[in-house]
Amino acid sequence: MPDEIRRLDISDLQRIERFRRAGYGGSVSDALYYLGVKNTVFSDRFKPLRQGMQLVGRAITVKIHTVADWEMTPEQKKADEARWEAAGGHPQKQMMRAVANSPPGSVLCFDCGGDMQPAHFGEMSCQLAYAHGCRGMLLAGNCRDTQYVLKMPDFPVFSFGTRPNFFGGWIITEVNKPIYLPGHLTHYVRVNPGDYIFADNDGAQLIPAHLVDEVLLRVEATFEKENAEREALAAGMPIDEVYRKFGVL
Repeated sequence: MPDEIRRLDISDLQRIERFRRAGYGGSVSDALYYLGVKNTVFSDRFKPLRQGMQLVGRAITVKIHTVADWEMTPEQKKADEARWEAAGGHPQKQMMRAVANSPPGSVLCFDCGGDMQPAHFGEMSCQLAYAHGCRGMLLAGNCRDTQYVLKMPDFPVFSFGTRPNFFGGWIITEVNKPIYLPGHLTHYVRVNPGDYIFADNDGAQLIPAHLVDEVLLRVEATFEKENAEREALAAGMPIDEVYRKFGVL
């Protein structure tokens, strides 16, 4: 770990733009490794809805609990609605308020408790979140309405899968509290509100909040260095000269 962790006076939207220009999964992973962070790669179950998606942003964490809605009586549903209203509204409304109250550039991170029966998010919810500054989702569950989500200009989604049905069902229990999502190098990766998410074709990973700018600056330095290497390789630099100048590639 370096003596000084650099920080930038920029907005999260500017961070997203710079990460998308210069970053890719390998350079982010390498930067974290050399900073002593080694266990923040998420499970390969997280897949983009379309190849080429790049998800970057600050985590708003959401915990979901399974509810078998077909077993609930009308009286139970009314009691839930009354309880939610007293607590500030339906849990989804409270989640969307958290999006609206966050600086633009957030990413919704859903811990669905391993439930793969229903869809947990759809296009209209994506549209609402996007309108209030959210820039994508890391969803340990299912998405639906994907043909419309894919038409959105800037809302990458990495999920475990897709399903057509919303019923099943589930309810949001916590917003902006630490969650645990399935990991690749560890069983789980802890996601704290405000941590950064970076995901692309190579997979999804977490950048701890206090290191995001340091990682960004290292990623940009790698980008500039590797562009010079690409030009030299394309120009036919001899192999011995390549390794003398650049080291192991």
